[in-house]
Amino acid sequence: MKTSPARSLRNAFVLTCMALSAGPALADPTAAARYYEDGLARLQREDLTGTVIQLKNALQQDRDMLAAHLLLARVYFAQSDTGPAEVEFREAIRLGVNRTEIAVPLANIYLLQGRPALLLSNVDSEGLPPAARVEVLVLRGKAYAALGRFDEAGRSFSEARTLDPASPLPLAGEVPILLAAGQTDLAAERARRAVELAPQNATAYNARASVAHATGNLADALRDYERAIALQPALLDARVARAGLLLDLGRTTEAGADLDKLADDAPNEPRIAYLRALVAGRAGDTQAAIAHFTVAAQQIDALSAEWLAGQEQMLMTGALAHHAAGQTEKTRSYLDVLVARYPRNLGARRLLAALLIEAGDNNRARDLLEPMLRKQPDDAQALYLLGRLYLTQKRYTKAAELLERAASLGNADPRLQSALGFSRIGQGDSETGLRSLDTAFGKDPGDLGLALALANLRMRRGERDQALAVARKAVAAAPANPIAYNLLGLMCGGAGDLAGARAAYTEALQRDPAFIPAQLNLARIDSAEGHFDAARKIHATLLAANRRNATVMYETALIEQRAGNTAEALRWFAKAYAEQPGEARFGLALADAQRASGDTQRSLDTARQLAVRLGNNLGVLAALAKLEMDTGETRAAQQTLNQMARIAEYDVDAQIRIGYLQLNAGAANDAALNARRALQGRPGDAAGLILATEAAIALKDFDKAADRVQELRSRHPNRVDALRLGGDIDFARGQFAAADNAWRQAQERQPSSDIVLRRVRGFIAQGRAAAAEPILQQWLRTQDDPAARHALGEIYLRTGNWQAARREYQTWADNGTADADVYNNLAYALLRLSDHAAALAAAQKAHTLAPANAGVLDTLGWALAQNGRTDEALRYLRDARLRAPENAEIRWHLGHLLARQGQTEEARAELDNALRPGNDFHGIEEARQLRKLL
Repeated sequence: MKTSPARSLRNAFVLTCMALSAGPALADPTAAARYYEDGLARLQREDLTGTVIQLKNALQQDRDMLAAHLLLARVYFAQSDTGPAEVEFREAIRLGVNRTEIAVPLANIYLLQGRPALLLSNVDSEGLPPAARVEVLVLRGKAYAALGRFDEAGRSFSEARTLDPASPLPLAGEVPILLAAGQTDLAAERARRAVELAPQNATAYNARASVAHATGNLADALRDYERAIALQPALLDARVARAGLLLDLGRTTEAGADLDKLADDAPNEPRIAYLRALVAGRAGDTQAAIAHFTVAAQQIDALSAEWLAGQEQMLMTGALAHHAAGQTEKTRSYLDVLVARYPRNLGARRLLAALLIEAGDNNRARDLLEPMLRKQPDDAQALYLLGRLYLTQKRYTKAAELLERAASLGNADPRLQSALGFSRIGQGDSETGLRSLDTAFGKDPGDLGLALALANLRMRRGERDQALAVARKAVAAAPANPIAYNLLGLMCGGAGDLAGARAAYTEALQRDPAFIPAQLNLARIDSAEGHFDAARKIHATLLAANRRNATVMYETALIEQRAGNTAEALRWFAKAYAEQPGEARFGLALADAQRASGDTQRSLDTARQLAVRLGNNLGVLAALAKLEMDTGETRAAQQTLNQMARIAEYDVDAQIRIGYLQLNAGAANDAALNARRALQGRPGDAAGLILATEAAIALKDFDKAADRVQELRSRHPNRVDALRLGGDIDFARGQFAAADNAWRQAQERQPSSDIVLRRVRGFIAQGRAAAAEPILQQWLRTQDDPAARHALGEIYLRTGNWQAARREYQTWADNGTADADVYNNLAYALLRLSDHAAALAAAQKAHTLAPANAGVLDTLGWALAQNGRTDEALRYLRDARLRAPENAEIRWHLGHLLARQGQTEEARAELDNALRPGNDFHGIEEARQLRKLL
């Protein structure tokens, strides 16, 4: 119900999320809840049609009712209607459903739809309960295999077997992949073990039958297929395989009858059409055979190429069907994939060889620059071009090697000198690199691209005078060029001289009145000074001239964002990104805005789309990694961060930033490696030493951490970080008094909110939350620190000082600076004080600000229940439970309300989950008593 203490202590005063829409104007959550409960009752009676009708009625009343979307998705999935099921599951994801609820069905949908890559990117096993994790690992193994990533498939199946050695799923799931790889003995062992573990499991018998079929043991294969069908009559793979086996055995009439029935049940299955063509051919009906072959070919062509590439049997069926229909090019396209992916398939090799000989197609493509340099290793231009290529990829060592070779050949081109300077900066040798850039700029001050880069580098280093000097030299060298004046304006702005910046931009527009960058920069100054209408007027004029100018759309969004118009800003960011989906800043801004609005899943989708387009952009990948962490996809985040580390190579600052992200993602070993890389590039660097220390603490290697702290003291004696880190080491060792002493000394030398919150965390860890109160109060007497104020409110909640908590949070609410956390915690305190009406009002305000937050939904539901509004309360508590199924207090509240409604069986299930060993929450004794009564 209340905000987690970790979040309160960790985050500064940030607005959690804003609702873009409060739903339809005539939304009736009470009516929606009643429709939902009736639909649930109909589902229990197996009235699927009635269930769908009532759930749709519920969504007409409340389109954002998470429980209704999720149940509707499950009903569609049970009916094998994967398209609508996916739509509803994605709506549930958009609304914030917990991954546990949707991971397995959504993964199955992606496989059924032939989209394995989407499965791998969207459905991770990390953080799921054991049973769901095993299923997802098996499905991921199948997806990896479908993409030809067999080593990763094997690891996924192995992880599933290790997680649950008694499950038949990973054993049976791996059998087709092993057979395709020619590992028939291992496939047989896996199938045999699956049947032993689960003698009533149809999938296990189907797996064993497929091994027998592949090894020519047809009698055993037929027997196991029939057992599988008896256990699960709708198992399509077993039914199709049995029909094919009957055909192999010469039992054509039986096979034909089975296939006719299968064609009615699964009209879009291409294997059925192919087998019917074989039946027609054996009966001498050539026309029917060709018709069936054509249907099979068309059905296979309609499948996802990505999925099809991992289906050996389906590829061969497609090749043979097209070959039978005389479609040579199509046949070759299937055989090319088959032979590359499955080199053991000799039939495919023979047929492809025949077609290649017939067509004489043996051409292959090669790269350009590298073969050129193998023939002419002293080609300075080729060295320069390839060096620039490596430079854009941030492969600085290779770039420097090639560029220095080019320079040694006597090439005095300033462009080469500037490229060499950038490569040296990338290697961490900033001073030498800047000297190279200064040399290049001295030779050609009219090179405005170099001037812009050099001036920005100087400004980022805090060297404002040098940056301004570069800009003024550029203006002197190119006095008629508006770009030079625009650069001067940027540097003036960076130095805080807005009047000088405005004058420079005005000069640029005198040279070229249509120069858009200067117009945009003038609008930025207007926006910075709060003149939003003036800035909007400039943008309106620009858009009137070119309504598809994505940069102007983006800048308009920034104005609206600064003006506080969140929904309008989001709309303009979306327009800019739609216009130029390959522009990183547009996509990142959209993802940030979506995340700020509470739509985390859509934000993640945007970041993933952007990462596909810009896979080497560190900013894009960093945003993706953070969103993956926010949504619990820790393993995916770690993989993204490892990709970033490879790209960053010798960029020391980037490696340090990545290292801290890796610490947040729980990858302390990777963070330690990045710290070592950073210190190799810049030995003794303070930021690198601090990262190395924090990584060592996370790895519990306290001796190494202490050594790094000592080195930090030695090399940087004036930095207070050594005291802070010393306290962190003591805290990690459980030496709380020593930790607080170190932090106190750090605070005396260099006061900061971060140190105060560390001391608070130390007292909470000792169970002495009350001792943190005077520290926070003393800090807040002199500092307006929202994070510390949040922490003080949390201390009051922890110590049961409800009146003080109420006063603290009410102060925030009264002065207009309250966020969702404040209103939520205020409601919690009011509930404990039995002021139910005021608690409901505060909970409703929290929900307006953070409609997707599980804790907020729980507080609102519980407050509604205390105010007698049971139907509405149930709607919000169900929603909260689906977003945070691991939260015992939410499940206790839902179980309590279900019991009051007479829904005893469901109430028992919720209470059993709430009362699992190790759970603790307010109301646990009441929950235990209620469970006994039920």
